[in-house]
Amino acid sequence: MEILALLALSFGIHYFDLPAKVEKVRDIWRFIGEFPEWLNYHKQLEEKGKTLKRKVETLCSLEDDINTEVESALRQPGKKRKREVENWLWDVQRKKNDVVSIEQRIGERRFFSFPLLDKRVEKYIQDIDELCERCNFSDGLLLDTHIKRREPFPTAMLEGHTSRTIIESIWQWLVSDEVSRIGIHGVEGVGKTAILTRIHNLILEHFPTFEHAYWVTVSQNTNIHDLQDTIAKEIGLYPLNEEDTRKRAAKLYNALKRSKKSVLILDDISTPLKPENIGIPSDVNACKLIMTSRSLKACRMMDCQETIEVKPLSDEEAVNLFKEIVRLRKVLAPEMEKIAKLIVRECEGLPGFVLEAARRLKGVDDINEWMDALSEVSELKKGLID
Repeated sequence: MEILALLALSFGIHYFDLPAKVEKVRDIWRFIGEFPEWLNYHKQLEEKGKTLKRKVETLCSLEDDINTEVESALRQPGKKRKREVENWLWDVQRKKNDVVSIEQRIGERRFFSFPLLDKRVEKYIQDIDELCERCNFSDGLLLDTHIKRREPFPTAMLEGHTSRTIIESIWQWLVSDEVSRIGIHGVEGVGKTAILTRIHNLILEHFPTFEHAYWVTVSQNTNIHDLQDTIAKEIGLYPLNEEDTRKRAAKLYNALKRSKKSVLILDDISTPLKPENIGIPSDVNACKLIMTSRSLKACRMMDCQETIEVKPLSDEEAVNLFKEIVRLRKVLAPEMEKIAKLIVRECEGLPGFVLEAARRLKGVDDINEWMDALSEVSELKKGLID
C-alpha cells in the first residue's frame, strides 16, 4: 500500500483519489472494448438505410399508380373511392413523413443513437413491406354509389324580364365553344345565387350535354388551400394527399380537365384568387367555370371571359314579386297597396329583401300588422346585410 501511495504521489495523484481514477480508466478500457460493436451498428445502419430508401421508392411508385387509377376512374358518374383505399393513402403519407424524419436523424451522425435508430429503421422497413402488401385491392378501388345524376336545387321565385334575359345569356355562353369562364356580379341580395341555382338545374336537365354540375359555396376570407379541399370533396378527389399548393393545383387541374362535360360553380367569391393557382383549367374543352361575386373586379381577376351584372328590380317588378309571395285572396286595399309600395321602395329592388319582407306578411290582411312590418323593414334589411 505504501508503494502504491508513493507511485500515486509521483504522478501527482492524491492517494485518496486513486480509486476514482482507476474506475475512469476501467470505463475507458470498457468503451474501447465495445467500440467495434458500435462501429458495426454504424455499418448495419448504413445498409438498412439504403434498403429503406429502396422500399420507399417502391411504395411511392405504387402510390402514384393507385392515385392515377383512382383519379381516372372517378370521372365516371356514380363512383366513390373506397374507405380502405383512403386509409391506405393516408398511411402511406404518414410513413413517408416518418422516413423523412429518421433520415434527418441519421444524417446528424450522433454516435450513441445508432442502436436506437437501427431498430427504428428496421421497424419502418417492416411497415413499408406491409403497406406494399395492402395495396393489392383485388376487389377494386371504387364503390358504385348508384347515383347517376344529382338532384336539382329548390329555387326561389324570380321576377321580371331581366332575370330571364340574364339566364338565357349565361346559358348561351355555357354551350359556346369559345367561353370557359363566366362571372356574375351584383350587390348583396340582388339575386345572384337564385339565378345561379336556375343555371345549375338547367345543367342537370340537359344531360348529356353536361354530365356534372359541381356546386361550391365559397367561405368568406377563404384561402387557396381550403378552397382546393372544398373543390376536391365536391368532385370526389379528396383527400389530395399533398401539402404543396402547386402540386394540389396540378391534381385538381388534371381532374377538371378530363371532366369535359362539366361545370364548376363557385358561389360568393369575396377574395379573388388566380384560377391557375387553385387548379381550374382555362381550356374551353375542359370543365367550365361560373362564379358569383359582389365585385366586377373579382370576376376580372378570376379571368372571366364573359361577365354580367344582376341589377335590382324595377319598382313594378318588385311590387309584383311582393304581391305574388303575399298571396292575398282579394285585391289589395288602397291602404295596403300604399304600404306595399313603401316596403318595396325600402327594399331598394333587392329580391332577397323583398322576398323576406313578403313572407312575413303572407296571408296577413290586418292593416296594423302591415304598418308594423313597414317600420321593421329597415331593421330587417340591416340584419340580412350583416
